[in-house]
Amino acid sequence: MSFLENENQMVIDAEIQTIGEQLFTEWMDSNLDEGEFYADFRFAEMSDSNYLKGRFNLFYDLKPGEQYYLEYDEEK
Repeated sequence: MSFLENENQMVIDAEIQTIGEQLFTEWMDSNLDEGEFYADFRFAEMSDSNYLKGRFNLFYDLKPGEQYYLEYDEEK
């Protein structure tokens, strides 16, 4: 049994949000260590957004078959 089972769900949700933001910042900083292109790639790659994947490809002029091209459904 976790001590969290007896805590207010609003408090837990707020902490989950804070932890998520901290983890995201650490993840992005780590990706930025590899360069801005790589950080952009990882962000777009992890995104569920077809729009962002398409915009990434367009911004970096990537074509299907190229190494960092992100496949996406243009109709969604």
